[in-house]
Amino acid sequence: MRSTPPAQIPVISPQGEYKDRLNMPKLAQVATARQAQLQDGRRLGFVEFGDPAGAPVILFHDLWGNRSQRHPDDSLLMQLGVRLIGVDRPGYGMSTRKPGRGIMDVVDDIMLLGKALQLERFSVLGNSAGGPYALACAYRFPQIVKRCAVVASFPPLDHAQGFQALHPFYGRLFQLASGNEALFRLILKGFFWFDSQRPVDQYIRELGSSLARADQQVLSNIDLYNSRRDMWAELRHGGSEILADEIVALIQSWGYHLQSIRVPVDVWWGEADMFCAPKVGERMAMLIPDAKLRLEQGAGHLLLYSHWGTILQALAAA
Repeated sequence: MRSTPPAQIPVISPQGEYKDRLNMPKLAQVATARQAQLQDGRRLGFVEFGDPAGAPVILFHDLWGNRSQRHPDDSLLMQLGVRLIGVDRPGYGMSTRKPGRGIMDVVDDIMLLGKALQLERFSVLGNSAGGPYALACAYRFPQIVKRCAVVASFPPLDHAQGFQALHPFYGRLFQLASGNEALFRLILKGFFWFDSQRPVDQYIRELGSSLARADQQVLSNIDLYNSRRDMWAELRHGGSEILADEIVALIQSWGYHLQSIRVPVDVWWGEADMFCAPKVGERMAMLIPDAKLRLEQGAGHLLLYSHWGTILQALAAA
């Protein structure tokens, strides 16, 4: 890895900006969220959970998530010896927005954060929309990333087959973003206004109803449901442009080819996934040279939660 001038290394705020608001009585801890100051003046929000001396794993949250996304029982992290680091992508939560960003821009931010935290090597975990970012880290820094896991990852969306692999509603919405970005942003702004007139958990209920029965069972965990509600509340407060930036980044070229990844990759998928077809995982595992497909029966798109311990165990052992 090329040496980075000292001026480019983020300065981490010595005190947490605020405590993550978590309505989960079973949580083993309430972690302090922090911010890293980047060279261009932006701030990068992140939070750590689990064993401070454990194997570091950086988690890339999904489309509706933030730095706090994880299974609600933090004792699993301690049992597995995992130091989980959740990071807000630009615009999300505590991170400054960066209009026009691409996937590789986020990778650069993560690597600077890793330097600031003095992480010599670490593993990466990408859930759903976070999958392309985790794979990008593995591609760009194979000497630093020990292992990569993607869970129900988004497919490349720079061709028609990618959109067709998604849930029909979201496939059409994202295809609109690729054809008429201005109209897409206007429609998304209208939805955010509409949703702001409703109870904050209404969208989570609607989202759950569009997923597989296995996912609905996962969301029946009240701690997990409250966590998803709180993450959506924070995203809704930030405004539609954050989500629009994320979707526009995902539909563009990712900046790398799956065939060029040289890090071991676990490709996790649920056979009952109704949001992103399992065939995406099969193709990813076929294209990535050192990939292992883990297709789980009876699991859906929320496989991250139902198989949390198993997914992390493979990363911790790397």
